[in-house]
Amino acid sequence: MAMSSQQAAQMAIQNAQAKAQQAAHHAAQQALDAQQAAQHQAAAQAAAHAAHAYVQQQQAQQQAAADQAAAQQAAHQAAVAAAAAAAQTAAQHSTAAVPPPPAPSGLSAADYQAALDAQAALDAHTAASLAELQAQAQAHAQAAAAAQAQAQVQAAAKFAQDQAMAVAEAQQRAAAQAQAIAQAEQARMQQQQQQQQREQAIEAAKRRREDQVKKAAQERDAEEKLRCHLHKKPNKVCKFCKRHQEHVASRDQLKAQEGKDTDTKKGSHNSGPRGALEIVNSKTYGFSPLLQTHVVESAHFKALLSLESFEQMIEEMQQFANSIEPYMANSNTTPSALFACLYRLFTMGIDSRQLRKLMDYLDNAYIRCVGFLFVRFGLPPDQLWNWLGEYVLDDEELRPAKDSEWRTTIGEFVEGLLSQDKYYSTVLPRLPMSTKRQLEAKLAPIPQSRKRAKCNLAFLEVYREHGVKVEVNIDGEWFPGTTLELVEDVPSRLKVTVRLDSDDSEKTVNLGRIIMSDSRYRNTVGRMPRGRSRSRSRDGVDWAREKGKSDKDLVEEMRKMDREKAVCASGKEYAKKPVGYKAACALPREQGAASHRLMEEETFVPMKQVRRRSPSPVRQEQDFRKAPSAEHQARMQQLFEKYGMQKSGAGGASGSGGAANIEQTDVLRFG
Repeated sequence: MAMSSQQAAQMAIQNAQAKAQQAAHHAAQQALDAQQAAQHQAAAQAAAHAAHAYVQQQQAQQQAAADQAAAQQAAHQAAVAAAAAAAQTAAQHSTAAVPPPPAPSGLSAADYQAALDAQAALDAHTAASLAELQAQAQAHAQAAAAAQAQAQVQAAAKFAQDQAMAVAEAQQRAAAQAQAIAQAEQARMQQQQQQQQREQAIEAAKRRREDQVKKAAQERDAEEKLRCHLHKKPNKVCKFCKRHQEHVASRDQLKAQEGKDTDTKKGSHNSGPRGALEIVNSKTYGFSPLLQTHVVESAHFKALLSLESFEQMIEEMQQFANSIEPYMANSNTTPSALFACLYRLFTMGIDSRQLRKLMDYLDNAYIRCVGFLFVRFGLPPDQLWNWLGEYVLDDEELRPAKDSEWRTTIGEFVEGLLSQDKYYSTVLPRLPMSTKRQLEAKLAPIPQSRKRAKCNLAFLEVYREHGVKVEVNIDGEWFPGTTLELVEDVPSRLKVTVRLDSDDSEKTVNLGRIIMSDSRYRNTVGRMPRGRSRSRSRDGVDWAREKGKSDKDLVEEMRKMDREKAVCASGKEYAKKPVGYKAACALPREQGAASHRLMEEETFVPMKQVRRRSPSPVRQEQDFRKAPSAEHQARMQQLFEKYGMQKSGAGGASGSGGAANIEQTDVLRFG
């Protein structure tokens, strides 16, 4: 009853949250619609103002042109009228009743009258010219006034147009700002929804774990009730023991069936986990406190806070991620760009689809490493193999840094994340012992499968054919079957689709988990693809046709090696004494040739250990088996004769020689 009420309360809370989210989304949509309507109205008003200003400008230009034409016509008419008036005035003066002055002496009256007429005509012409000049000056003044008025009208129109453009630009800026605010609000709401989804997923996972714990406790109680109270060990004759054994067998069978159903639902990696990701530690994201402090306080991470989308983070990693190390070269405090982007992805919150896109990115291997590190640092330990198991046989080339000469593969990188406890100098999140043993059982056959995949690259043409008899390794067991097709979607992880002979089911397996058993290709020599080097196996095994050791034997060998590392190598096999932190830093680490080369590249110090030359046999004999001096030998001889030899009397000396040889009690004499 309590459980039902709790579930009802949780469902009510979830419904309320969903309704609140819908209401917020509806309000945001209404605000956006209102904002768009206001923008359209403002744009229409600005267009109307611009059109009105343009019409006023055209009207002012037409009025100025009409005024200029009227002024020119008035000036012309005034000039004509002035000329006519001047001519009339001259004619009046010429015909006036004023008698002309008398003719000078020596000049006839006709010549004097002709001179007077010529003078009158000249005066009339001069008056007409002056009137015409005055009219032209007046016309020019009116034209200048009209031009000034037109310039003022044009300036006013330009000012109105500039004002309209400024208003339009201001409206555009306001619209862009409002759109940015709306987008930011929408992004914030999406982040809140994603955060709520993550919290719900975490809560659901927590409830599932609690239910599993309760179910396991109930099963233990039921098993204890059925356990026989008479026998500690199962008795074949006892009916209570038989009932308990049947219960245990049915329980194990049910668990095995549930595991198979779970594996079937998971399918291939393309249909991997979807939806919100369950982060184990949402405060540190699996980072050590020191590394987290360095990342949060770095300038690169602070710059990354301005990036809000997943695509922007992809571009950032594509541009700046050039190393897989936690820190920059020659620095113990400045985190690398890869780890800064990794922490930003944690704070941003990505889903399973985006995480799968990171791990399957084709153009940059460092972006794929970001995805693998995200899984190792953030996800629960029981989900590591579901996410990373597909990539342990990936043969894409990887360099620790772009300028590094040492090379590895994506598969070896992922295998190191699953098998090691430290990543360079950073401690990885601890794995439970049960999960660690399961990963050991899955990782033990990987080196052998990697060799087989490398050999099978020479027989790609064979695997492309239909109906080739092969054997595939599924969960450590080999099953016969026939090939259907070669899956080449991902060049670094080639797969073969096989139809099993046992149940006619189709399985898609990696190239490292398949061998050829067809007699037609028994003596076929393969051909390596272009760009790949072919090298014979050092152990002389044809991995394309040989099964090699079983998974069980490989797991036992791995665990045996781990046990041998935990004890002394010679003498009595006592457990190694635990050392302190400083002493452990001074001890030489057990590393392979590749790790030594990597350390040499990082520190520029040769990692080869200098062996001391063994001493010569003569010196050894002089040091350890030195003969005593003559004085020491004489003193020891005296002591031996005094205390060690038995002195017999005179009678004994003259007696039979057989009595001297009889063993008698030793006597110790003093003095």
